[in-house]
Amino acid sequence: MMNWPVMNLSGGPVEMTSRTLRDMARPMMYHYDPAFIEFFDHTCQLLQQVYRTKYDVVIMQSEAVLGLEAAAACLISPGDKVLNLVSGVYGKFYQDFIEKYGGVTIEVAVPYNEAVDPDDVRRALRDNPGIKFLSVVHSETPSGTVNPVKEIGAIAKEFGVITIVDTVSGLAGEVLSPEEWGMDVAIAGPQKCLGGPPGLSLMAISPAAWQAMENRPAPVRGTFLSILDWKTTWLEQRRFPYTPSVSDVYGLESVLTQALEEGIEQVAARHATIARACRAGVKALGLELWPAREEIAAPAVTAIKLPPGLVDAHLRRHIRQRYGIMISGGYGELLGQLFRLGHMGQAAHPTYLAAQLAILERSLADLGYPVQWGAGVGAAMAALEGWGD
Repeated sequence: MMNWPVMNLSGGPVEMTSRTLRDMARPMMYHYDPAFIEFFDHTCQLLQQVYRTKYDVVIMQSEAVLGLEAAAACLISPGDKVLNLVSGVYGKFYQDFIEKYGGVTIEVAVPYNEAVDPDDVRRALRDNPGIKFLSVVHSETPSGTVNPVKEIGAIAKEFGVITIVDTVSGLAGEVLSPEEWGMDVAIAGPQKCLGGPPGLSLMAISPAAWQAMENRPAPVRGTFLSILDWKTTWLEQRRFPYTPSVSDVYGLESVLTQALEEGIEQVAARHATIARACRAGVKALGLELWPAREEIAAPAVTAIKLPPGLVDAHLRRHIRQRYGIMISGGYGELLGQLFRLGHMGQAAHPTYLAAQLAILERSLADLGYPVQWGAGVGAAMAALEGWGD
């Protein structure tokens, strides 16, 4: 049986703090115990604070892909025009949900190392009257890139378009607010920058999105995908449409509390600082970043072009088997073209970064790629001047 990794520095799920692990071991409660009702309500309030929103929040009880599909199922009706912005694997993937529920996809696409230009969004909305919804990925983890969602959201509002935003690895990686960013349905996951357990969809929903769900010719009810069922049960009656994942909710409450204790601005700044230092280290090793420009590089992961002569699977397997560190490769169409260094949650820290770059350097040398010893770690540490001040 394979040994467990020494460090999980992947694209997520990521390592959890010892405090989170302890909190998840709290006694199992009946979900209608008054203590759990109070606990779940408290967790929702914490989520609103982390989202920096007064919108309703819904914690759907499954991995964030459920929330993404639920948004499509509950909003889109047959024939509805949906502007889908594609800058990576997950953006393209959302077309499947749009068309599964009868939507007509209008696509604005860029290469998977680029970000969507807000001017192209405005042009598409102007040239295609009647678009009802816009879907966009905030942080494209497989590409290590981010889209300018705040600017895109503002444009969508000008045209009266409802936005569906995948911010699964964006929440806590950047300081955002659904109100300020024009996000009508925002979907995040606890297993990325928050450093929590996978298994929940963290949703913030605007009044306009609720209205659109209720105005759908056949509102979605009585299914695991129904966001409206959460509105009429939890938000209005403090009941659940089905049994919640109690231990996962414990973990969510723990990571939200820890993020607020640290301060969301500080959490986001920590991710940005470590990501910037990681990029400096990668370039000092003579490697090339996957994102076309540093300003669109994600704070969640650093994506790196595979250097000539190396095979992605061989490099990652060597790092994992010889040194016990788990990193991620490309995904979907990007498989074999890049590898990714994760720095989310507690891994957004100089200690994890130094270890990761040092082992990458050692592994590159093991596989015959020329390195200057200490170059990567040295450049990263130099970029961290002032850390903790």
